[in-house]
Amino acid sequence: MKRKICVVLVLFMLFTLCVGSLAQAAPQGGQADACKMYNSFVGQATDKAGCSIQNQVARKQLTGDIYEYSLTLKVGPGSYDKIGLHRVARERAPWIPVPARNAVMMIHGDTCNFDMGFATPNPSQESLAIYLAQQGVDVWGIDLRWALVPDTTADFSFMKNWNTALYLKDIQTAVQVCRSVRFLTGGGFDKVILLGHSRGAQLSYSYANQQTALPEGLQDVKGIIPIDLAYKLNLNDYPNDPVAQAIKQGAQTRYNTLKALYTSGTYDDNGGVMMKGLSGLAAVAPNVYSQYNPVMTNLQFALAALTATYMSATPQMPAATPFFHYLAGTFDPGTQLPTGLQFADQNYILSIGMATPSFQSIGEQIDGDAILSDKQTPYDNHLRQIKIPVFYIGAGGGFGQYGANTLKFLGSTDKETLIINTFPTMPVLDYGHADLLWASNAEGQVWNPIAKWIAAH
Repeated sequence: MKRKICVVLVLFMLFTLCVGSLAQAAPQGGQADACKMYNSFVGQATDKAGCSIQNQVARKQLTGDIYEYSLTLKVGPGSYDKIGLHRVARERAPWIPVPARNAVMMIHGDTCNFDMGFATPNPSQESLAIYLAQQGVDVWGIDLRWALVPDTTADFSFMKNWNTALYLKDIQTAVQVCRSVRFLTGGGFDKVILLGHSRGAQLSYSYANQQTALPEGLQDVKGIIPIDLAYKLNLNDYPNDPVAQAIKQGAQTRYNTLKALYTSGTYDDNGGVMMKGLSGLAAVAPNVYSQYNPVMTNLQFALAALTATYMSATPQMPAATPFFHYLAGTFDPGTQLPTGLQFADQNYILSIGMATPSFQSIGEQIDGDAILSDKQTPYDNHLRQIKIPVFYIGAGGGFGQYGANTLKFLGSTDKETLIINTFPTMPVLDYGHADLLWASNAEGQVWNPIAKWIAAH
């Protein structure tokens, strides 16, 4: 008992010294010293986590006293073995974040990165990361490896082993650095909450599943917020439901298609190139007729890809759901062509689209469809042992209620669900998969409930 007390006292003294040093750096030595000290703390954290800093931490103002700290971490020997790490927090002085009791680690989805998904200010209401930081949350986020692959890349053989297992290691590294830096800058050493959108939700569930194999004291996550994804789906809960059956069958079909591509030596998905191109054409030449569909203008074609995403599905690559779309749209009643977005700012969305990472690995996509189609994987074998709180959020035009079914597989007794429906009887017009992050009314519909849930946990 005495030994435990001594250890606690030593840790408390180190914590007090670190926080005191950082707090005094700006007023006594100026901003340069505070910057140097913050980078020193990050260096200590990365050394402990077994990675290294590829560049000095970059700091930029997002709005008011909210700043973003960004850096690239080298996590392996290869040229592409690196991840991005971000922190969005309130400052009380340059390079001195306000200590926050709760921290969240955000994991982005497909054809996205942290800034696109969570941090880029929205003209009407900032962004999810900014909003949570304003509510006193210490916001962190990762850029998965593929989000940093250069646009000029031609040989993707390095992606052969890029899959869920590798990304879980990267997330663990990001969480370890986050917790260490938080401790050294006054935020304590508490566990974090994982918030994942889309593919990020898949990785959040997988990470929580993996954590169950560790003793309580070595686990580093205290809750998860999966946003709009069906990780597992029990058809017995949806008797004679064609949508549930289509979701399951679609996962099986996509798995077969992607697995065949992988076996043939294709390890990358260049869908981001198309998204970036469509957004660019819609922004600079909106009224020119599209080279992809002469019936539509560039703007209409881009809007169709966002608001009627399910229309681009093929027999080999079915849509995630029969009505899946990124954003809720408006349509001409006569031609049925898209005329705009219901909830999101059009220019904001196009600017985000032009920042899309060009390439993505297909390994984690194969894993996701394997899990959903009930194949044996190491990512869903301990779901019943997941006892941490879970808050699932779904969109009526995305996975919606079908994503909530995953919670029945978990062992947690603290499970909450929020489904955003704007057209419950017309899912093709309902709140979209990405409206949860980018809609102009997302603050009231989604972000505020997230902030309240975090504060309560």
